Amino acid sequence: MKVEICPGILTHSVEEYRARLEGIEESGATWAHLDIMDGQFVPNITVMPYEIMGLPTKLNLEAHLMVYRPERYYSDLTVARVSRVLIHREAYESFEEFTKAIGQASDYFAEVGCVLNPETSIESYKELSIQAIQIMGVHPGASGQSMIGTTCDRIKAVADQKLNLTIAVDGGIREENIKELRAAGASRFVITSQLGAVSAIGQNLANFTHLLLSPS
Repeated sequence: MKVEICPGILTHSVEEYRARLEGIEESGATWAHLDIMDGQFVPNITVMPYEIMGLPTKLNLEAHLMVYRPERYYSDLTVARVSRVLIHREAYESFEEFTKAIGQASDYFAEVGCVLNPETSIESYKELSIQAIQIMGVHPGASGQSMIGTTCDRIKAVADQKLNLTIAVDGGIREENIKELRAAGASRFVITSQLGAVSAIGQNLANFTHLLLSPS
């Protein structure tokens, strides 16, 4: 799988969202990862899809939906030009409900991914029509947390299923652990707080990219 860093945006204001989006564009990145929270699945509230629909960008966008009933936001997200959506397994009581939700999302987006919280058991994902599994390295809802120690083992457990999809990791990524995460089987890395201020995004992204792609 292609190795890539996906810069994240977690913000409560449209102004900051716009500024960070522009900073990511100027860094040369091709994707941005948008954290969407409505205060129910997790306590925090971020900018919502309807607030960003009119903002132009050259970036490819993926939306990480930390919400219950994510289908409520699909139409607004498509208007906002989101092409990849990430849905939490924990938003649904049963695997059957989750499978149905994945199928529904596939009608709206080019790519659909499954997100797993740190305490969620690893299930079999062979029958799901998904293009990515995102392992949370922290409990969702806030930036700047330290990575939970079982993250690499959880990545390996998914990698052992030999699925033809991308394994992403989100939360707690630092310069000192990104190579270990890659060795465990992750190929997409969502980095948010460690990119720093808008003015530092380009340099910090370059540092992480160099570290990730350099020989051990």
